[in-house]
Amino acid sequence: MPELNVDTNPDIKTKVLSEDILRESGARPIYLTKVEVNGGGSFSDNFFQKLFSPVLKTGDYTLSDLITKINQSRENLVKTDVFENIHVHLYPDYYTLLPSNIKKYNLEKSIPTKVIIDLKPINLNISESFINFNNEEYLNLKLNHLNNNFNGNAEVVSVGVDYNPYKPFDHLIAHGKFISSLKNPSLKFLIDFNYGQENNEFWQGTKQEILGGKIGLLYTHQIKNLDVFTGFQLFKRNLHNLDDSNSDDFKFFTGEFLKSSVIKQVKYSNLDFLNQETKNFPTDGYQFTLDSELSSNQEQTNANNRGEYFKTDFKADFYKSIFNNFITAKFEANIGGINSFNPKFPIHPSDKFYLGGYESFPGFAKNSIDLTGGDQYYKFQTTVFSKIPSFFYTPPQKENANPLRLYGTTIIGNITNSSSKTNIFNDENGAVSYGVGLRYFNNWANFDIGYYISRRFGDDESISRNGIKDGLQFSISIGGSNRR
Repeated sequence: MPELNVDTNPDIKTKVLSEDILRESGARPIYLTKVEVNGGGSFSDNFFQKLFSPVLKTGDYTLSDLITKINQSRENLVKTDVFENIHVHLYPDYYTLLPSNIKKYNLEKSIPTKVIIDLKPINLNISESFINFNNEEYLNLKLNHLNNNFNGNAEVVSVGVDYNPYKPFDHLIAHGKFISSLKNPSLKFLIDFNYGQENNEFWQGTKQEILGGKIGLLYTHQIKNLDVFTGFQLFKRNLHNLDDSNSDDFKFFTGEFLKSSVIKQVKYSNLDFLNQETKNFPTDGYQFTLDSELSSNQEQTNANNRGEYFKTDFKADFYKSIFNNFITAKFEANIGGINSFNPKFPIHPSDKFYLGGYESFPGFAKNSIDLTGGDQYYKFQTTVFSKIPSFFYTPPQKENANPLRLYGTTIIGNITNSSSKTNIFNDENGAVSYGVGLRYFNNWANFDIGYYISRRFGDDESISRNGIKDGLQFSISIGGSNRR
């Protein structure tokens, strides 16, 4: 009886209809004698028993039922995100005697059959380091370590540090994360701890210390590229080094305040990439992200001094390419708002929205669209990427993996405050930046150099030049990793 492969064709039953095993078995049932796993020595028995539970519930099957159960177990393996390759085979098991007490469906004996699963895990222990330079924060160092198989159960433990030693934006941010799959690997339990020290004196006139984290359930649907996190968040925040020049809203939060939140985060993507392995340059499709939270902010030493609010932040990205990916257009829309249930209690500076700086609004200094932040914001950006004409530059054969692109971009946006009786729908002020540049997309060594012209518009002449930092903008990132 020949080998029966069931891993490469999504319609497994269609494939096995042509196999000799089905013709030879006739109407005889299948008796599963064993499940063998090759390449899974790093994982515990409990890990596989949980994933193979659809197959291991019983040993008596029809061929169709067995294939259905194998499919379910294989999907469980895929959902763990720790295997590069998964191959499943069915073999007749000639060396195993059938138990005398198995159920007889007809006069024919069951066919003893074993399942062999060949696995190739990903790199289970990954270390990464990045050094980032730009004309705003000078030097930034990021270190991350990821253990994808903690305790032998494909539980994820990651630790990381984001460090900038140079003023005026020096900071130290550390995080630790633990993720464990439930019985259904699409559902994961997540704990994320964070500690941060940030020097915000240059633009906010304060220093800040944050300690806390979040806990909850993460749902992942790989086929539909959907991630949904629901959980609880708790942070202790301390603003210090405030002086008389700070606004009353800032001085209100002198000392320690405790933030507790119920949070919901949803991300859906449907993107095509220039290269499916590197996935660093989307060419077509769309992606949506929605973050929302219902939060309470209270003074640590006075529980009666508290306020509640609801915050939402929505982002949408759209990509479209023409002329065989020679030109790729990207449109990005961001909009967010905070609805306070206690107007007399101000919004904590860390919860407000900010715009400005290389990462959010090139052409303006960091967070300078409104240095005090706001409870509403909008930003729209259109960027057109183009290949460099071949008579200027001929890319190597693997150019698709790490593309080099010319670009032109336009950004428009603003920060508003409901206390000033304006909102994003009737706002007549704002900021705009126009830029052209050259960008190299590479996960481990990339650069972006561009020239921006920026201005404010509206009827407030007193701030017409505030925060504008147009001219040459650049960013370089160099990193290394033992990822495969």
